[in-house]
Parts: sequence; structure tokens; C-alpha cells
Amino acid sequence: MIRVNRGQPPDGFNVRSTALRRKFLAARRHDPDISASKFWASVRHSLRADANELSRRCYHKCAYCESHMRHVSYPHIEHYRPKGQRRFERLMFVWDNWLLSCGVCNDEKWTEFPQINGQPALLDPAVDVPEQHFGFRRNIIFELSDRGKATIQLVCLDRRDLESERGAWLLQIDALLLLAIWAESADIRRESRAYLIWAMQDDAPYAAMTRRYLAEICPKLANPQIPHEHVVGEDIRRRIAILVANHLDAANQLG
Repeated sequence: MIRVNRGQPPDGFNVRSTALRRKFLAARRHDPDISASKFWASVRHSLRADANELSRRCYHKCAYCESHMRHVSYPHIEHYRPKGQRRFERLMFVWDNWLLSCGVCNDEKWTEFPQINGQPALLDPAVDVPEQHFGFRRNIIFELSDRGKATIQLVCLDRRDLESERGAWLLQIDALLLLAIWAESADIRRESRAYLIWAMQDDAPYAAMTRRYLAEICPKLANPQIPHEHVVGEDIRRRIAILVANHLDAANQLG
């Protein structure tokens, strides 16, 4: 989990959300038993453009586990304070209560929203500073606070398939490190270094873990005196996979 900058609502959002809140209140008057979840399911198609914008601002990553979803799932609007609890229904169409979530994290959280010492147990990546609450030993997450522990449990950030995905990503990072230092071609060394810098950016998968890992094994790269220039490009993750695959034998020999 990293800090999420949701920004201001998209143009026209407040008008749309006000209309939907009124529509929900009218539906509740007509059918007092209608749930917020059922109403949401009936209108969420009208929010697809807003969901796409939220996804773009969140780099198409789950706000909790940092898995990229763009090519495998529609943007899933997660209500930080769950709409399934009556006390939070009024926040169903509030931009500041929206996050992007993968289906697994959303299903794990469901409608739970416990408290710890008067604060939400679940960290809000748009408000809290996640690195103060989590650490990593390679791909294994561990808590640094009670809220970090609760968040790991609530959205299951230590689930086995997620640990496997993080572990596979670190193997790519290890290969890039070897190529960045030892590859015979200067072009490959430069390209590998650029990809390592990208892997620490917000738009990269599992950036929190990668930053922690690189800070431990190559602190000068992770914490330069002069900040790195932002690395941009299309399909960088795929390009990393191709680079590593093309030079895997060399990377293995170097390792």
C-alpha cells in the first residue's frame, strides 16, 4: 500500500452525486427495505466514467494491495467507509470515500469497519502514511502498528497468491539489478537502471515493497541526493519481462 492522491472530484461529479443521493432517498421511501448495495448495483453503470477517472488517478492499481488491474478487471469502486453499513450510506456517492480496489481485497473487507482507540482500524491510503504501518521482508508483509496489523487482516494483504505475485515481481527486480551492474552492453545497463527507477514510482506494481527492498540493498539508487527524473513509457512491465527473458541466461550467470 502506498499513499493515494485522489485529487478533486471530476468535472460535474457533485451534480451527478447529488442527483443519485436524491434518487436513493426516493427509492428508500418507495421501498424501505432496499439496501444501499442493491441500489448501487442498479446505478453504478452510470458512474463508469468516474470509475475510469478514479482508476487513472490510482494508476490502475488496487489501493490496498497495489496489484495492477487494468487488463484483467473493470475499475471497482471501493467505499472506504462501507455503504453496507447504514451509518455510512450517506457517503455512497462521496468522492472522498471512494478508492480503487481489486475484487479480492474488496471481498475480504466486505462491510467490516472496526475501530482501534477511536480510529478506523483500516488504513485509508488517501489519508494515512502506509510506510509507517507496514514493513516487508522481501515479499512478506509485516505490521509496524496495531492499525497495520488490522489492515493486513481486514484485506488479507498476506494472502498466499498475493505473496506469490510480489515474490515473482522481486525476482524481476533482482534480474534488473544484475543487468544494471554487470551487463556487458552499456545500453542494457542504462535500460535496466531506468526500469529500477520506474519500479519505485507510484505507477509501478508493489511500489511500497520495491522501495523498501531497494533501500536495503542499494540505498544510493533508492535515495539519491538529486531525485531521479520521472520514468515514463507504455507497457513498461511488459518491456521489463521481455528484457529479463532475453537476457535471463546472462543474469543467471552473473548471479
